[in-house]
Amino acid sequence: MKVAFIINDFNSMNLEKDTSIFLMNEAYNRGYEVFSFGVNEVTYKSNNLYAECEKVNFPDPSLLSFIKENADLQNLKDFDYVINRVTPPFNKEYLYLTQLLDLAKIKCINPTQALREENEKLVILNFPELTPVTKVTNSLDEIKNMFDEGCKKIVIKPLDGMGGKSIFTLNESDKNINVIWETVTQNGRKHVMLQEYVDEAKEGDTRIVFINYEMLNKKVVRVPSTDDFRGNLAAGAKYKVEDTTEFDKKIAKQIIPFLKKRNIYFAGADFLGEKLSEINITSPTCLQEIHKNTDLNPSKFFWDNIGNE
Repeated sequence: MKVAFIINDFNSMNLEKDTSIFLMNEAYNRGYEVFSFGVNEVTYKSNNLYAECEKVNFPDPSLLSFIKENADLQNLKDFDYVINRVTPPFNKEYLYLTQLLDLAKIKCINPTQALREENEKLVILNFPELTPVTKVTNSLDEIKNMFDEGCKKIVIKPLDGMGGKSIFTLNESDKNINVIWETVTQNGRKHVMLQEYVDEAKEGDTRIVFINYEMLNKKVVRVPSTDDFRGNLAAGAKYKVEDTTEFDKKIAKQIIPFLKKRNIYFAGADFLGEKLSEINITSPTCLQEIHKNTDLNPSKFFWDNIGNE
C-alpha cells in the first residue's frame, strides 16, 4: 500500500504525543510506502493533482524518529489513500486543496466533503440534546443576554481555533466583556460560539475516539492545571486514560450514525461531564496517550480496518 499524509509542519511535532507520526510509523512497519506533503505543495494539471511528496522512513521502526527523502512530484492518483492531518484553522488554501482533491477523485480519510462542511465547533449543533446552552453569534448584546437568560458563567470561543487558543470564560460582573468581544469577534466581524460553562469541566475534558465507526473502549480525560480552566494538553492540562462507560456507549449510538452518513472514518468527540463540546475530524489526536497507558494500539486498529470503511 502507498499512502500520503497532508501535514502542516514536521519541525513542530512532539514525537511523544503526535498522532500523525504514530500512524505513519505503524504504516511503515506494515511495509507500506509512506509519504507526506503540505497544503501549498500541490499542482493541478491535465485533470490530475500532483504533490511535492517527501518519502518518510523510520531507521529504527521501534522508534518514532524519522528521516525524509528529497521531495519529488507525484500523481496523487498513485496513492491508495491520502490521510488529511492538517490542524485547524481551516483556511482558504485548505479549502481549495479539498476541492482539488475532489476534482482529481482522490480517496481521502477523512473525506474532503466532510472537512469542508463539518466545522468542529458547529457540528455539535446536530446534537442539541447533548450540548450545553449554546449560541453562535457576533453580537455583544447576545453575549450579555446569556446572563439574563440564566447562565451564571459562559465560555466564548472562536469557530476556527484549536488547542484551547483564544477561549475565554466570563461572568456577568466581568468588566472585560467588551474587550473580549472586540478581540474574539474582531469588533463583530467574526462569529463565535457561546456556551454555558459546565462545572464538570474542572474534573476534565474527555476525548472519546471513533475509528471506522466504532468507539474505542478507552478514552482520554484531560484535567486542567491549577492555573488554567482549559482541559487542553497544549494549555498545560494533564491526562489520564480510562475505560469508556455505559454513558459513553449510549452517546456513541447517537454519534456513530452521523459519522457513518458522512464517511468520517476517524473522529474525536470531546465531553465536559455529559455535555458535548466539540467533534474533531480534521486532525484527531490522543492515540499515543491511549497506547502508552493501555494494551490497546489504536494505530493498528486504524490500519487494520482501512478499506472496510
